[in-house]
Amino acid sequence: MKLSLIITTYNWPDPLELVLKSVENQTLHPDFVVIADDGSSIETKKVIEAFTKTSELNIIHSWQEDKGFRAAKSRNKAISL
Repeated sequence: MKLSLIITTYNWPDPLELVLKSVENQTLHPDFVVIADDGSSIETKKVIEAFTKTSELNIIHSWQEDKGFRAAKSRNKAISL
C-alpha cells in the first residue's frame, strides 16, 4: 500500500516550509507529498523547489491558476495525481 499526504496551500510559504519540515521529521514518511497549491505566487514555488533539493521526500507540486478561492478543486486535482 502506498501512502500519500496532501497539503493545501495558498500564498503562505513560511508555514508551508514548517509543515514540510515536520513531515520530514516523522518516523514514517509518506510515499508522496502532494502540495495542492490554489494559485500561490512564485515565493511558494521557490520554497518548494529549495526544499525538494535538500529533502528525501518525494514532493509533487500541483498548482492551479489563481481565480479566487478554489481549494476543493485544488485538492481534487492533487488527489488525481
